[in-house]
Amino acid sequence: MVKKIFVMLCVFFTINIAFAGHMATRKITGIKIDETGKTEDESGNVKNGCLAFKITERDVTDFFSEAYPVPLSFNVHDRYSPCYAKGTIEFSNNTRGKWKIFSSGGGTLRWDTGDVVTLFYNDYKWTDPFEGTYTSDDELD
Repeated sequence: MVKKIFVMLCVFFTINIAFAGHMATRKITGIKIDETGKTEDESGNVKNGCLAFKITERDVTDFFSEAYPVPLSFNVHDRYSPCYAKGTIEFSNNTRGKWKIFSSGGGTLRWDTGDVVTLFYNDYKWTDPFEGTYTSDDELD
């Protein structure tokens, strides 16, 4: 019995090692920032507030390295911000897309294929004019 368990563990361990080397690492190879500190809100106070939202290439790299997928409703309701930045991103596996990151840490990536992913990154370092106004179930726990 012990011998069977040992053999099974050896086979399992060998399979894991064999497939571990096939995990492709994707790196960011290009970031372009087209707009920053923008809003579609016509209110003067919002427009002026959004001017404080400046995003850098380092910020975009951190966002796409650490952000995780969330439902669209999370960014639209719980973490809504009218302030955004837009640009493009390219990865080492020849994939690319257009991004839109909001000052609240929410964002979207529209791949060149047309697929869209909604993301959230809570540890951002940029200035968020609406910081402290968000409430979500996650933050109340």
